Amino acid sequence: MSGIKKILKKTFHPLVVFIVVQLAWLLVVGGWLYWFLGSQSKLREAAEKYRHEQMPGWMDWVVLVEGLVLLVTILAGVYVIFLYWSRQTALLREQKAFIAQVSHELRSPVASIQLHLETLKLRQPPADQFRKSLAIMLEETGRLNALINNLLTANRLEFRRFSLTLRPCDISAMTEKYFREAARHLPADGSLSLDISPHIKVLLDPESFLLIFRNLLENAVLYADGPPHLTLTLRSEGKWCHLIFADRGRGIARKDLKKVFRMFYRVRKPGDNIRGTGLGLFIVQLLVKRQRGKIRVESDGPGKGTTFHILLLRYEGKMEMVEEI
Repeated sequence: MSGIKKILKKTFHPLVVFIVVQLAWLLVVGGWLYWFLGSQSKLREAAEKYRHEQMPGWMDWVVLVEGLVLLVTILAGVYVIFLYWSRQTALLREQKAFIAQVSHELRSPVASIQLHLETLKLRQPPADQFRKSLAIMLEETGRLNALINNLLTANRLEFRRFSLTLRPCDISAMTEKYFREAARHLPADGSLSLDISPHIKVLLDPESFLLIFRNLLENAVLYADGPPHLTLTLRSEGKWCHLIFADRGRGIARKDLKKVFRMFYRVRKPGDNIRGTGLGLFIVQLLVKRQRGKIRVESDGPGKGTTFHILLLRYEGKMEMVEEI
């Protein structure tokens, strides 16, 4: 019975149905043209034989064009339905992968925390081991907290339920403080180079911008294929503040550049087992746009690193201004 179901599933797969519909459409058009031209010839012969007047020739072509327009409209409708199905199928596939990945991301830190707690419960470890276990549990708790924040933020941004409070900020000081601290927690042999012009002010939501920094940094570390080597540049360009975040990681193929900001999308290589949910860059793009900024990504291809460019309007007004959006 299961074999029959598999055969039926393959037989009535939307792609197979689409191809069959196209073949049927071509056969119908061919048969209809053959019938129309044959009927037209016979009607003309009959008209010439039995009467002197006949329908104007252009009327035949009007009928022909109307029929072709109808058939083309049907074809376009079938194509639109197929295109919609393809996109929905791709989205469903990404959602399934996302659910599996999130389940794994939740299970791993919980299992690690549980293991250390059970160890501490069974025996009293030496002070050094105790501190090490606490540090690991705090790190895993941080991972859980970051994952939950990303899930909640993505949902709120998608449905426009995420409010921001824009206020004048010294983005130079904020960026330097965050990345100086982050550099201390990079993997062994990793590096972070900072080139930050001082006293650049922009109108932004500080909390959400730190989330942008965290997601960019986490993305660069996850896809480093080795110790991460990162460069951050912040400079003033006319009315814009230009933030450039570059890595020397695995890079992105040209065909994937426009996809990296999609929800759930992840650039994968065969055998990849990289943690993550595919929400980070989706959140980054939406948060930048909500703060009236622009973001784009560049890469010369696989193995050649990735560069993110963020543009924000500089602010030169009163420092007391606050705007809710």
